[in-house]
Amino acid sequence: MLRPVDLPTVFADDRIHGTDHGYKDTKNPDQIHAGVAWWVGACLVLTTRSHGVALVHDGTELGHAYATNFSKGAINCQHYAATVSVIGEGGEELLQYGIRTLQIPGALITTKGTKVTIRLFAADGSPVTEGTGLERICDLIARDKVPIPVNDADRGRVVYRPDLADHYATAEG
Repeated sequence: MLRPVDLPTVFADDRIHGTDHGYKDTKNPDQIHAGVAWWVGACLVLTTRSHGVALVHDGTELGHAYATNFSKGAINCQHYAATVSVIGEGGEELLQYGIRTLQIPGALITTKGTKVTIRLFAADGSPVTEGTGLERICDLIARDKVPIPVNDADRGRVVYRPDLADHYATAEG
C-alpha cells in the first residue's frame, strides 16, 4: 500500500476519519491523506457492485480535495464504469435526498480544520458500518486489493448535479 495509514485507527464503526497533515509523514496514528478517499471510492463501488455513487461534500478546500479523489477512485473501479453524481455542497440530508432520488449508494465528506470524515451510505440510505460493509472496504485496503480499471473503456465518469441540490432546496424551503 502506497502511503499506508493506521487502518484500525482511521476506520471507525461508522466512518473513515483522521487528521490530514498534507504530505508530511508525521507518524500520528490518526493520520489520513487524500489517497484514502480514492481507495474508499473504488472499494465502495466494488463492495456494493454499483454503477453509480452520489457524493456530497462540505465545500471546504480540503473537503473538495477528498471528494475529487473519492470520485477518481469510484470511476476507476474495474469494469463497473461507475458514474459519480456530485450533488455539491451540503450535509447528510442533501445526500439522503440524492440517494433516494438516484437509488444508488452515497458518500458524505466533511471536514473540521484538518480533520476529515468520510461517511458511506447504502442505496437504501442506511449507513455503511462495521457489519454492513465497512469492514470489507477496510479489508480490501489492508490487503492492497483496491480495484483498478481493467481498461480505459471501462472507466466511469463524474457528473455534476446541482439540479438535485436546487430541487432539494426548493422542496425544503
